[in-house]
Amino acid sequence: MIGRRAGLLAMTAALPGAARAQATRLPPVVLLDQAGRRWPLVGLAQRRPVLVSFFFTGCTAICPPQTAALAELQAELARRAAAEGGPLLLSISLDPLGDTPDAMRAYAARFGIALGLERSWLMLGGDPAALARVWAAFEVPGGGPESHLAFVWIGREGGRSWRRAGALEPPEALAALLLEPPA
Repeated sequence: MIGRRAGLLAMTAALPGAARAQATRLPPVVLLDQAGRRWPLVGLAQRRPVLVSFFFTGCTAICPPQTAALAELQAELARRAAAEGGPLLLSISLDPLGDTPDAMRAYAARFGIALGLERSWLMLGGDPAALARVWAAFEVPGGGPESHLAFVWIGREGGRSWRRAGALEPPEALAALLLEPPA
């Protein structure tokens, strides 16, 4: 796994703009989490740092190592005793038809991931039109594993910009970005 992770990290680091800042605003959409609860996306990002990633449960290329890396990040944030109101991980589906709440729960279980707002990680799916607005806001192409890159976006709603970073960066580095004071 480490060899594959290093290879994917090298691929994403070589891509143009791998750590660029971009002006992104979360669209005012409502998404469903892994338990079938409805969440306004903008409301989730208020007053706390957010890491946004994109995935789909049927992916066999980038999503599994990316999800494993995010699980390591979740553990790193817990080690740093990030209290309530600390960083929130949002994994947003690229497959609105396949990523049902049941599919997202099963996918998380494969990785031993504890999900929920109290665990500071939600997997979100839902209406294809709502998801398309989120993908557009983050300039994420749809279309399957061949067009899905291992990036995450880190920011705060209302901030001037979001940072794009490689999803396979060491968890300590991503935690530092999430926990740094707002600009």
